[in-house]
Amino acid sequence: MYKRDMPLIRDHMLSSPEGLIDAVTFVLLTIQQQFKCVRNAMRRVKAEGRDSAVLFGFKRAGFDYVTEHAEVLHAALTKACEVGDVVGAIDVFSNVPGLGVVKAAFVCQLAGLEVGCLDVHNLTRFEINGQAFKFTPKTKRATRLSKIKYYVEVCSNLGGPEYLWDSWCNHVAGNRSNKTLVDGDAVSRFHVDCFEL
Repeated sequence: MYKRDMPLIRDHMLSSPEGLIDAVTFVLLTIQQQFKCVRNAMRRVKAEGRDSAVLFGFKRAGFDYVTEHAEVLHAALTKACEVGDVVGAIDVFSNVPGLGVVKAAFVCQLAGLEVGCLDVHNLTRFEINGQAFKFTPKTKRATRLSKIKYYVEVCSNLGGPEYLWDSWCNHVAGNRSNKTLVDGDAVSRFHVDCFEL
């Protein structure tokens, strides 16, 4: 699933700043949202832009930020992918309003970097305290980077990006929020469908 679907998203998001905007928008729209609703939310943002009702609160702030800084963010991500700088990439994307370490890491996972998304489902099933990865704008730089490095290590110890992707897709498939996504394969493919690739 990951091997089939992640490269399609990666190639789209690394192809242009607009592709990156799509990817960050997708990640923002997954926050506090039933996954099955994200494709329609993406379509609404395409049609309605920043004023779409699905971009509420920090989601609109994140969308505005990535749109304004798309070229710089795209260049930073492209460079990080070339050299395998997962920590640096997460550090950059955790500055996007609404993206903490977990969702910044999801952006990086979509780009093919060696990390995963430890969302609420993964934190629960692996019994991980997510507070270990959180920081504020006042957190010292060394502490911030230490927390990001620890996050990357946890993802690696859990099995890495492919395992985290595939097992998450299997875990949420068919649950009460995703009844139409009947198996992990459908969940994984739905990521790509959200981009209409």
